Amino acid sequence: MKHYSVKYLSIFSSTLMVLAVGSSFSGASMASTNEYLDMDIAQLMQVTITSVAKKPQNLSDTAAAVFVITQDDIHRSGVTSIPEALRMAPGLQVSRIDANKWAITSRGLTGNFANELLVMIDGRTVYSPTFSGVYWDAQNTLLDDVERIEVIRGPGATVWGANAVNGVVNIITKKAGETQGGLAYVGGGDREPFLGGVRYGMELGESAHGRVYLTYNKTDSSELYHSGDDAGDDWDSLRGGFRLDGTQGGDSAWTLQGDIYSNKINQLVDPLWLPNPPFMFRQFEELDESGGNILGRWQKDISATDQLTVQLYYDYTNRDEFIIEQTHKTFDFDLNYHRLLGERNDLTMGVGYRMIHADFGNTFQVKFDPDKRTDSLYSAFLQDEIMLVENSLWLTLGTKWENNVFTGNEIQPSARLLWKMTEKQRVWAAVSRAVRTPSQAEASGEIVIGVIPAPTGVQLMKLRGSEDFDSEVLIAYETGYRWIARDNLSLDLAVYYDDYDKLQATDRYFSETGAGIEFVNKMHGGIYGFELSSDWNPADWLGFKLGYTYIQFDLTDDTKLHSSDYSTTISGLSPEHQLSLRSLLEFTDDIRGNLWLRYVDKLTETIRPASQGGVAVEDYLTMDVTLSWQATKHMELMLVGQNLLDPGHLEYVSEFSTEPTERPRSFYAKLTYQF
Repeated sequence: MKHYSVKYLSIFSSTLMVLAVGSSFSGASMASTNEYLDMDIAQLMQVTITSVAKKPQNLSDTAAAVFVITQDDIHRSGVTSIPEALRMAPGLQVSRIDANKWAITSRGLTGNFANELLVMIDGRTVYSPTFSGVYWDAQNTLLDDVERIEVIRGPGATVWGANAVNGVVNIITKKAGETQGGLAYVGGGDREPFLGGVRYGMELGESAHGRVYLTYNKTDSSELYHSGDDAGDDWDSLRGGFRLDGTQGGDSAWTLQGDIYSNKINQLVDPLWLPNPPFMFRQFEELDESGGNILGRWQKDISATDQLTVQLYYDYTNRDEFIIEQTHKTFDFDLNYHRLLGERNDLTMGVGYRMIHADFGNTFQVKFDPDKRTDSLYSAFLQDEIMLVENSLWLTLGTKWENNVFTGNEIQPSARLLWKMTEKQRVWAAVSRAVRTPSQAEASGEIVIGVIPAPTGVQLMKLRGSEDFDSEVLIAYETGYRWIARDNLSLDLAVYYDDYDKLQATDRYFSETGAGIEFVNKMHGGIYGFELSSDWNPADWLGFKLGYTYIQFDLTDDTKLHSSDYSTTISGLSPEHQLSLRSLLEFTDDIRGNLWLRYVDKLTETIRPASQGGVAVEDYLTMDVTLSWQATKHMELMLVGQNLLDPGHLEYVSEFSTEPTERPRSFYAKLTYQF
């Protein structure tokens, strides 16, 4: 493959110049009916978010690196899944491994089993306790019902707890009252043969609304990178759910919602190890994945200055594959209290309890000891936003206490400062401590990674957990600047240095039954960089959204396992540069377009050995084009082309089981009808 860095940046610059010049000729004749283009930048910066402090805040007044992906962003981009939508956020690395797997993280430390990013849907945590990361194929919903996705880069542990280390993603759906009437869509293309969904919302009395939805997606296989053969990774996803929202007495609001899903996922496991000849082979299999959840939330305005929120949810997941079956049942309780103390103090506090029951179906390839376990997590947090200078300077101090079964008590404090320099300029800074507590795999898992024939039998090479594995620790230093330069231009910059200790690595072990490697806390050092985002509306029919990410690593590996420093490998799994440019166009009142260019720098390393298909990932440029026509008041036709600049490219090489596959060029059409 060629290295396209200079060429790609030239394309970005040329595209920006052509579209900007064009705005001077056509802007007067094209009226906008688009939510984004109809709002000036100052209004966009006043979008209310809740994920930074567990209370409503204006986006411009948060002392954190925050990016909001709106419903309009999702719709116009033509994405068909949550992972693809997350590509819009600067600071996130989103890499598609194959047709049904992604590697997604914030500010480095990426991988198939990345575990430093906390992901929630409407405040419900969706990470897997098995490895403290996310099975992204199980996280989706009807995209038309998503109000926004709040993306926080950097720690959110003071309010959200362990695993909110490098960032927080909160997917927030619309209230039922905002989705009244019916919506149905159907579509398909060469790589996604069928996309379908239906939703219906209704009024339930004077103070309550409800909706139900059902979606079904079918995705075809990708191609193996080395041979071009079918990767056998096609999958089907069926999901349904409901949401009810209501008010009571003018001072209380409640929500009850739930989802159920069933996925059929094909995959190629290579290598798969056996205790008998041929010891190692390739296995095509169908993975069955299912689950469901129900969540209830009640919010009470006790007075004009006091608000109480109680949330409970139950979550069931089952993932049955050849190497392991895993079932988790989670019960979670959260109580949050918000109070204004006088004119200068804004206090938020809360307590929580989570109980997780795990049941593993052990195999030769993967085992857990014990194969059944129940873990409890207790937590409490306190945070106070103090106005030091009236309407100009705010200091936010807070801390989170957690007690878990692996490491006992954990304290995660933070301090954040926000300075409102002018009405259109903000400067913020923060220092935070966050931890990632051990996962079940790191504590008690055992994975066979090699079988060596011997005269007396076989010798097993294993990757195993350890009871001595401790929490990973981060001290994060951040600062940022927001500037609304004009009503049609804004700039948001975040700079950070993350100081890590006790990061996960692997080291040798020897025992009577064999040898192998085990999880240890023997990597430390810094990760630093900056993220830039900018919105520009040069005309009433044209808008641009620019995002840039730069990251560098200074990690040290204290193990003696690898011939080269393991930290070099970890550093090489993240692109040094990422650039995204989206242009939003209004051709007429009824015809809209979206052009999305993304440049991703090369990955210089892979954890997967070359003998098993490991290969460095070259830099690449993608271009997605979306064209939508509002044919009638109720009907829209959308045409989407994705990855149009090449027939296929590699984005990431999985460290476990999955052979390298290419992300292909694709097209699809979609018809949406509202009634």
